[in-house]
Amino acid sequence: MIRKIPLAELLPEMFVVDLHKPWIEHAIWRFRFRVRDEAHIRKLREAGIVEVSIDTDQGIDLPPLPTSRLHDVEQRIYRLAERPRPPAPRKVSLGEERRRAGRLLADANDSLTELMFAARAGRQVEAGRLEPVVGKMIESVLRNPDALVPLARLKQLDAYATEHAVATTALIIALGHQQRLTASELEKLAMGTLLKDVGHASLDARLTSKAGMLSRDEYSLVQSHVEEGLAVLEATARLPEMSVAVVLEHHERYNGCGYPYRMAGDEISLAGRMAAIVDTYDAMTSDRPYRAALSPAQALRQLYDQGGSQFDPALVAAFVRTVGVYPVGTLVMLESGHLAVVEELHPEQLLQPVVRVIYHARRRQYVTPMRVDLARKVGNHYGLIQHAETYERWGLSPQRWQPA
Repeated sequence: MIRKIPLAELLPEMFVVDLHKPWIEHAIWRFRFRVRDEAHIRKLREAGIVEVSIDTDQGIDLPPLPTSRLHDVEQRIYRLAERPRPPAPRKVSLGEERRRAGRLLADANDSLTELMFAARAGRQVEAGRLEPVVGKMIESVLRNPDALVPLARLKQLDAYATEHAVATTALIIALGHQQRLTASELEKLAMGTLLKDVGHASLDARLTSKAGMLSRDEYSLVQSHVEEGLAVLEATARLPEMSVAVVLEHHERYNGCGYPYRMAGDEISLAGRMAAIVDTYDAMTSDRPYRAALSPAQALRQLYDQGGSQFDPALVAAFVRTVGVYPVGTLVMLESGHLAVVEELHPEQLLQPVVRVIYHARRRQYVTPMRVDLARKVGNHYGLIQHAETYERWGLSPQRWQPA
């Protein structure tokens, strides 16, 4: 179907068939094309295009009846993320895997803390000691990714460096599995991600925990942690190429505006592009001295908005497919005015997960917890998700209400 829309409503992945402006009045030489990204739309705007016609049979359409911009974006993400998933491995119950994951996270943090202390003291960094931890993390994610990944998101501010490394490792394992990487590739990805911030050991702790804006000189020092980390690792360990790529490239950006080498597009390895996404997502969903954590849904919206500029858009879509539009553990507002915690995802219905209703927002009181499958057409008296919420806003404990 051909639909005429204002340029302000144009989205990436729409297919344009008419610019509604004489060719002599602009420099756009193609009249039929698929919109690549936000930069592409900006070029149309700069060329004076004010409205276009799109073919909804060849590209995406406007989302029907959006309830809010956030929900609108989430629906677009869902459509862009439609990809076949790899065969599901044998799973254990969420409760059982969550108990295992809790012990595993403690072991991973302890091992990594010892390694960081060694780097800070100038001693040999024995990266091989992390191999058993990496193996166990891969096994946990493949058994049930809804245990380790959400649990790793809960951090203590004073242990951010190691817990961030562990959380991003869990995320990149899940994303790598979604991308059908081999077991060997997952191990290399995970090892590089655990070690990617070892260069922070060379920085003054007051710099990495500073609450205000960094000066230009301070920011340059922080950027140096990438090459410092590689120097430490090269001096004491032999890492595979994919692991080194994660260490070197996790701050590179798809549009060439990252550091340290200003690589762009496919110049950045697959490992580096994946690491950039998980590193940014986990940082956005963590409390930092200079800002509060975003909800997972808010962070995904920002990643989506930056797909094609900061990040590889295809990998952003794959990442959304991996963690879900509303990741497990997210607090959400339902149409009934109740708050609920996402407990389980439907791979093919990302906007309608299984939730546990816990709180009446209008009355500001707890209710008897009720498990509800939002994908079921019968038995759901709470409606669909309106938007994501934060635990802090409602004075609720994320640790208490994490799925078990």
